[in-house]
Amino acid sequence: MDQWFDIKREQKDTRALLFKKEAAIPADQISFSGLAAWIGSKGIKHGVRKEVLNLIVENLDTYSFPAEIAKGKLPIDGKPAQLIPAYETECDVKVEESQKVDFKRLFTIPTVEFGEIVARKQAATDGIPGITVFGEPLPAKKGKDLHIKNGENTVFNAEDLCVYASKSGEVTHHKNVVHIYPVYRVQGDVSLKTGHIDFVGNVHIKGDVPSGFKILAQGDVRIEGVVEAAEIISQGNVVIGGGVLGQGKGLIRCAGNFTSLYISQGTIYAGENIEVAQTIMHSHCEAGQSVRCLNGKGNISGGTCIAGSEISANEIGNETYSKTLLYIKTNENSGQIKVGYEQKMLDLELNLKKLNQLKAVMEEKKMDKVTIDKIVNTILQTNHQLTELKEEKAANDNSLHSMVTVKGILHPNVEIGIGKYKRKVHSPFQSAKVFMEDKEIVIHSL
Repeated sequence: MDQWFDIKREQKDTRALLFKKEAAIPADQISFSGLAAWIGSKGIKHGVRKEVLNLIVENLDTYSFPAEIAKGKLPIDGKPAQLIPAYETECDVKVEESQKVDFKRLFTIPTVEFGEIVARKQAATDGIPGITVFGEPLPAKKGKDLHIKNGENTVFNAEDLCVYASKSGEVTHHKNVVHIYPVYRVQGDVSLKTGHIDFVGNVHIKGDVPSGFKILAQGDVRIEGVVEAAEIISQGNVVIGGGVLGQGKGLIRCAGNFTSLYISQGTIYAGENIEVAQTIMHSHCEAGQSVRCLNGKGNISGGTCIAGSEISANEIGNETYSKTLLYIKTNENSGQIKVGYEQKMLDLELNLKKLNQLKAVMEEKKMDKVTIDKIVNTILQTNHQLTELKEEKAANDNSLHSMVTVKGILHPNVEIGIGKYKRKVHSPFQSAKVFMEDKEIVIHSL
């Protein structure tokens, strides 16, 4: 059989492909049992596709090679730990292009009382192991743990994995911390009567924010109306129900997530994600993690969108070929940085091992309690440093998998940059993903 066929393995040995060589094969030399025995002699014993072997034997001259003769299963990595809100938050409402958005359905204001549970930690999962065509197990990676920090007016209980409110107020939720702030409410529009707003908690405005006004908030900013060419600076999240009409002058900057119905000629900076329901038109949007425009029309056209890891939309560009710039920020030294993180983590783990051994010896010899307490404190500090390093390494790893995704049409005259590489789109693509491959930006169909 070796003179007629060759076997190649793919996808971590979970797929075996049979290739036919150029040498002529006498029909009477190939049988199902003979072919199966030869495959078995190569060590392939799991997921053998007998129906494919039968087709090859029966249609040897016409069969289209290569043939998938065995299939294993890739491992499914575990899901990372998450901090799940225990209160009602921004609803995941799909917005159709022709529908009018009900702000009360799209955005709800989470409020809690003293002693309430405001969030629960969902533990990381172990994942599901895979198996190769040789019958060898493929271990799955356990999901990354999440270090929960105490926030403003909140306390995390490690025993029941719950975050409790230590004060009544409005809730601001981030990836691994929950804050509770007092709230400043404006029942209508921001005007000369209210003036500029500078508040140490959350700000909730029932109406619009006209041009020229400033809002500064330590917590979240929620605006039910339209924001014109105003300036909004938030240390939390910004939610705008009526959209942004920036007129090329306004500025919105937040440390967390930015969510809006639409953005037109606006300038937005978000430390985490930018989420827009309808359109991003002729605007400058910059997010530390992702820019997403996937509900309703979901169009990004004109202007510039910059993200740390992902840009995704239903449609990018338009039929008039407006120049649209997309850029994914990647660290060119991510590989070297990853090695650096791994070395630092190894050093800390070795140090932890020595500290725990020292603590055990000191306890066994019943040495001075003050000295033992100092060792315990050092162990706690080292564990905290190790947790922070793991989080930083995970963020760096994510930058290695940057991508632009388009569910609908990717139009011409869209320029895409990933790190130091650029590519201009000259022809339309339907349902595409754009990513780096062998130091080149490639466009593949979804």
